[in-house]
Amino acid sequence: MKSIEAFDYEMKINQLTILFISSLFLLSSCKKENELLNNGFLQKEWKVQSVVNEGKRFMIPTDHTLLKEAYILKFINDSCYALATSVNYGEGKYQIVSENYMMISDYMSTLIGGGSVYQRNFDDQLIAAFNGVMNYSYIGNKLIFRGEKNKEVVFKAK
Repeated sequence: MKSIEAFDYEMKINQLTILFISSLFLLSSCKKENELLNNGFLQKEWKVQSVVNEGKRFMIPTDHTLLKEAYILKFINDSCYALATSVNYGEGKYQIVSENYMMISDYMSTLIGGGSVYQRNFDDQLIAAFNGVMNYSYIGNKLIFRGEKNKEVVFKAK
């Protein structure tokens, strides 16, 4: 028959083993924000390819734009992005809520007018679609954001 000390020792070993295994499971299943931010697409520049707003698709204008940075998305740091339209520089905020979900907000831009009617309409559709809680997918050289009310913005790596 085992002594009480031997029994206590085995219980402590079993408890430590269970605690160790549980800790490993918890640590491996949690993603740190830095890991979410280090997924590659934040370091690239992205050119808008198309916009869907309320089910209607708009292709990027092919005519000359005033800005060479037109329709280029850049993630400036871990909370701000830049996105110029055909004639306006703009910036906003983003927050990675969880893997594949991002909150896009507070877009502000210069207020220069100009460009073709199609460019101005595309600019308006882009800003309206690229706002709110967005589901994003990053596959190879494509970055696709999808939101409520059938919103979608497709980017291609520059």
